Amino acid sequence: MTIKSDPYDSLVFLTNRVGRLLSNEVRKKLEEEGGPQILQTTHIGVLVDLWVQDGVRQQDLAVSTIKDKGTITRTLNFLEQENLVVRVTDRSDKRNKRIYLTHKGKEMEHRLLPYAEHATVGATDGISPEELRVCKDVLARLYKNLIK
Repeated sequence: MTIKSDPYDSLVFLTNRVGRLLSNEVRKKLEEEGGPQILQTTHIGVLVDLWVQDGVRQQDLAVSTIKDKGTITRTLNFLEQENLVVRVTDRSDKRNKRIYLTHKGKEMEHRLLPYAEHATVGATDGISPEELRVCKDVLARLYKNLIK
């Protein structure tokens, strides 16, 4: 027996599509302003993590962004080429690399955040502040449940 369901009634479908569409809006704006031409969602995710806590280990970024080690390595290669991050050998464990933002990487936060705000304003048109607060609260709780 095949069960047909409406994808627009699926949390997985909706959160995936909304996240991608918001990220695409941010990327488009950044590219229009002369930013990196191929900054992808994973690149942005790594930058956001580093804006919150600079100097994290490469494997911690893989866990946080929910990406495999190969994807994180390619992402960091790109971000290094763009002079947004630098890898530094961990003093306490030479096998590990710590990832630090460059000056340009730190400045990128001030470039990206207004684009994220702009994308959010358009996406939340017609949604009350209370509805948005509830939505964020529920998404935060879902996230916490999923990372346990």
